[in-house]
Amino acid sequence: MSYSRYLFFPLVLSLLLFFPLPQAVADDDKTDEDVQQYKWFFTLYGGAYTQSELEDNLMFDIHFADDTYIIVGALARELWRYEDFISFEVEGQLGKYFGQEHQGQINGLIIVRWLKFPWDQYVATSFAVGDGLSFNTHTSDVEKDDDEDAGRWLNYLMFEVTLGLPKYPRWDFVYRLHHRSSIRELIGAGASNFVTAGFKYAF
Repeated sequence: MSYSRYLFFPLVLSLLLFFPLPQAVADDDKTDEDVQQYKWFFTLYGGAYTQSELEDNLMFDIHFADDTYIIVGALARELWRYEDFISFEVEGQLGKYFGQEHQGQINGLIIVRWLKFPWDQYVATSFAVGDGLSFNTHTSDVEKDDDEDAGRWLNYLMFEVTLGLPKYPRWDFVYRLHHRSSIRELIGAGASNFVTAGFKYAF
């Protein structure tokens, strides 16, 4: 059994601790109004494949079932915001599998994000759900294990939590569930889940 998957998250956390700081220092005096001016977001995240049941992953009953991983770069644009409560975004993603698989992935989605939490003055928090379409450049082996008829096109669904320090408003830590499925065989067949972490930069 390979333990390399467990090294990924400490590496991501190390990047979060050391890489963002030079830019973040310049943002110390940003106000809430300044933060709302940021309309673009770049997110870099990666993680490991887990079992295909979405419900188990949402309940944090997570089992890393295969040495298959993904890294994703995502660019999002805020389309509309209601004060500091809720926003809508559009996002495009480019992903790359590694480990036992090596195909690429392209995703496009719409995101709804809840922005207001009572502890935001201490830890700025948001929760988002996104849905769209996903295309793999080759059929995924783990999705074929879930359904032998699995193909390259599937529905894409994500759940995301962001956490950041108000002192550094451009930067957030990201925890995201990266999910592909057929929506009960409405789009293709098969399913996969990746539990991921990374960081988000607003500009």
